[in-house]
Amino acid sequence: MSEASIETVEGTVHKVVYAAADGLFAVVRIVVAGRPGPVTVVGPLGGLAPGEIVRIDGTWERHPAHGDQLRAERAVAIRPRTSDGVSRYLEGLKGIGPTLAKRLVAAFGTRAVEVLEEEPWRAAQVPGVGKRRAGRVADEAKARREEREVMVFLQGQGVSAAWAARIRKVWGDRAITRLRENPYLLAREVPGIGFHTADQIARGMGIDDASPLRIEAGLYDTLEGFADGGHLYAPRGELLLRAGEALHIDALELDLALLRLVAQGAVILEDDGAWLPRLHAAEQAIARRIGVLLAAPRTPPPAPKGDAAISALAALSAGQKRAVDGVRAAALCVITGGPGTGKTTVVKAIVASWHEARRRVLLAAPTGRAAKRLAEATGRPAQTVHRLLEWGRGARGRGSWGRDESRPLEADLVVIDESSMLDVALARALLQAVPPGATVVLVGDVDQLPSVGPGQVLADVIASGVVPVARLTEIFRQGAGSAIIHNAHQVLAGHPPIAAPPGADGALADFYVLHVDDPVRAREMVVRLCKERIPKAFGLHPSRDIQVLTPMHRGEAGTEALNRALQEALNKAGALLPRGTRPPLRVGDKVMQSRNDYDRDVFNGDLGEVVRIDPEGASAEVLFDDRRVAYDGEALSDLDLAYAVSIHKSQGSEYPAVVVTLLPQHFVLLRRNLLYTAITRGKRLVVLVGAERAIRRAVDTADAERRYTRLRDRLASLPI
Repeated sequence: MSEASIETVEGTVHKVVYAAADGLFAVVRIVVAGRPGPVTVVGPLGGLAPGEIVRIDGTWERHPAHGDQLRAERAVAIRPRTSDGVSRYLEGLKGIGPTLAKRLVAAFGTRAVEVLEEEPWRAAQVPGVGKRRAGRVADEAKARREEREVMVFLQGQGVSAAWAARIRKVWGDRAITRLRENPYLLAREVPGIGFHTADQIARGMGIDDASPLRIEAGLYDTLEGFADGGHLYAPRGELLLRAGEALHIDALELDLALLRLVAQGAVILEDDGAWLPRLHAAEQAIARRIGVLLAAPRTPPPAPKGDAAISALAALSAGQKRAVDGVRAAALCVITGGPGTGKTTVVKAIVASWHEARRRVLLAAPTGRAAKRLAEATGRPAQTVHRLLEWGRGARGRGSWGRDESRPLEADLVVIDESSMLDVALARALLQAVPPGATVVLVGDVDQLPSVGPGQVLADVIASGVVPVARLTEIFRQGAGSAIIHNAHQVLAGHPPIAAPPGADGALADFYVLHVDDPVRAREMVVRLCKERIPKAFGLHPSRDIQVLTPMHRGEAGTEALNRALQEALNKAGALLPRGTRPPLRVGDKVMQSRNDYDRDVFNGDLGEVVRIDPEGASAEVLFDDRRVAYDGEALSDLDLAYAVSIHKSQGSEYPAVVVTLLPQHFVLLRRNLLYTAITRGKRLVVLVGAERAIRRAVDTADAERRYTRLRDRLASLPI
């Protein structure tokens, strides 16, 4: 969006068509002098009321159903200046209708709002108003004025209307004071505002590049960057080097800033590693809790005697039986192995024997799809870890867990599938909710990518040597003939995957490799595969059954470009909902939730389909499995198109068919565990589209990027 395209209009708010509850999005109509009818304006306009004069900087866009509309970049409300405007503004205050508004204007003229705010005792003398009503309305009018002053101040500092609304939502009336004290607090306290945005605002306020506030904020942001990369801490030297490159500040100044952050309690130093306090506390808590669980007395169930449990055990291999015995022997154990090695069979046998002994069993997984698969495999109820721990129902309200040490889970056995996805925050919450004396079974494939969030809990628990680990390696009959499973194990062994030949009876193969170097050609090939070739050959739905996976978001074959191309090819005619700079949504689009939203009970990585759109109200409904979830306002920005998703985001999910792209532009991310994870997402079909040298690099790069954690050492030093 170029600066030249921005236009400024000023007018009177005629009608608020729609306003999101969070105040971050609204549709309003304003009357502008010289224009024949009201102008529709959309954007972060929460808090505007009919009768207010507003000055808006924005860009024009054409909505397919509603015509031209102005998308606000900046919006400043101005107190009404005419009797009619004041009257309409007063009508918008609770408790003041058209009649009382006219009486107040008749008594005080265009100063009626000021009188109401500053001298409510005078307004109370107007017939029908009264002392109590005047007091209530005066409070509301003052709150609106303060909000307007905050927004004017923020936008005067170069803050966009969208950011100003978000800052106002977090900081309220303290926004001006907080911003003047330290604008870099925006990066820590206001979701979505990073260091670079805060830095631009601070520069506009005259803060120097060498300011201690800037150096501390940049250093803290660099440490946050280590956490975003999955690390729990940053080695001191690496942290200072990376921050110095970003801020152009020498190491001595940065080291002094680090010590100031430590003194403030914002950073913890341990063994020359710098930690964010929340991550340090999480890792320590995990180690302590595992120690408590391992030391607690427990009574495992007796050997199974019932036909169902005995039959389940009899079908197991020797390695699988050792895994079952390990669960009986320890309070915490791990079952790991690749595809086709029978992890699910082992879990079914464990669950059957514990149920036969009338022990309380709970099953869960980090994602809804993984939980659903676990329930189908075992024939027992399973849920997400968040629902298991009753997120949002804790003593501290919506931001806390309902299950913890003070109110533990009512269980003798807790089985967590896809445990490689557990980051330290979720693992801490889970383990603290397990009662001493109960048994925890972590099931997962440790060779997959680690969790999206910080840490590598499953790998560290295995490496610590303090708990029994059953590593299943034998491939069983149901997987022995699958080229998908064969190639997954080939990749783990350092060999490139190969296309599978057709079956002897002419049956289609389940693994294909299509070599292409050019990313644009690769993208075009992916579109043809999803739109025509795979649906025609395999009878699969183009979007519901086929998932495109790629390592990166950017580039000609990244998720962003692929999603635009696939939306155009697969869903060109659905009703459209523009979203400003983000790709528009259409009815029928495949979408993914991009962050945890505990109010809506949807979580990062959940896949759904857009089933309804209201362009006028700028809202939509998304179907997640069998549940419809409403979206409006800022929440719409949490939905990403999901015809193509990153391989990281596919963890914990399986799809009938996957199309995977690996290209030279992905080199920086190409690792063996990345390709292995992508291949193991496909159940019936995997098509690998990529350059031969990119595939070779992924296979050859066995050293998965090391994450800085100390859980392994903390566990190994437990006094067990």
